[in-house]
Amino acid sequence: MQDITSQVIPISNLLDGIETELKSRDDVPKLSIKSLPELNRAIWGLKPAALTVIGARTSQGKSAFSLQLAYDLANQNIPVLFLSLEMVAEDLVERLFCNLMEVDNYSLKAGLMKFDNETQERWRKFKQLSSEIPLLITSGIGKNYGEVQELIELLDPKPKVIFIDFIQNISARPRETRETINEFILQFRNMALKHRFAGVLCSQINRGAAGNAGSEPTMYQLKETGALEEFADVCLLLHWENFYDHSKDQSQYKVIIAKNRSGKTGDHALKYEPQFYRFSEVN
Repeated sequence: MQDITSQVIPISNLLDGIETELKSRDDVPKLSIKSLPELNRAIWGLKPAALTVIGARTSQGKSAFSLQLAYDLANQNIPVLFLSLEMVAEDLVERLFCNLMEVDNYSLKAGLMKFDNETQERWRKFKQLSSEIPLLITSGIGKNYGEVQELIELLDPKPKVIFIDFIQNISARPRETRETINEFILQFRNMALKHRFAGVLCSQINRGAAGNAGSEPTMYQLKETGALEEFADVCLLLHWENFYDHSKDQSQYKVIIAKNRSGKTGDHALKYEPQFYRFSEVN
C-alpha cells in the first residue's frame, strides 16, 4: 500500500512547476472558442483537466452549440472526440455542413444538393476542410465510462477535448438512473484529471421545471442528477426564448454562465440562426 505521506507535498516543492506553468500562459486561452470570441473571453475557453457542463431543454440547440464548439477547436488542430449518444454521425456531419457553409437545413433535406451547383461546390469545399482536422465523431459509443476509458487508451493522438451528448442517454438499469449517471460523471471527471483533457458533458433540463417550461433554466433543474451541479467547473445553460414565444426575435439566444470556478458568471447574448445550426456573437 502506498504511504499516504508520499502524497503530502510541501508548498516549496510546487513553486518551480507553478512558475513555469504561469510563464507559459498566453494572452488567449489554450483551448479557445474562436467562433465566439466574447463568450470565450468570459469563460476563458475550455479548461484542460476540468469539467464543463452544457445544459438545455430539448430542442434548444444543445447539440448544435456543442458541435460548433467541437469543430471550432478541431479547426485549430486540437484533437477532439465527440461522442453522440443521441444522433447518428451522418446527421451531425450534415449539421456541420449547414453551419460552416451556410446552407439552409430545410432546403438540404428537400433535395437542394441534387439540383444546385453552388451547394455542390460548397460541399466540395466542406469535404476538403473537414478532411484536414482532428475531429472524431461516434454514435452510441460511450454509454458507460469503461467505453470512454477504452477509447481514450486506443486513440493516438489522445483527445484534448471530449464531448458527450448527452449524459441522460448513458446505459442504466431501471430505477438506477440517478446513481448510474452520478457515478459516470464522477468517473468522467476523474478521467479528465488523469488524462488532462477538457471534458464537456451535455445535459437535459427538466421540461416542466419550476412549473414553467419557458422560464430560464437553472442548475438545479439539470435532469436526473445533482452531481453535474456539484462537479462542474463551468456550467453553461442555454435559453432560446423564441421556442416558447414566437413573437420574440428568432435570432435572440442566451447563454447563462451559471457556474465558473475561476471566472465570471452572468448572461451572455448570442445570435442564433437555426436554419444553419449556427451561433455567433451579437455585433
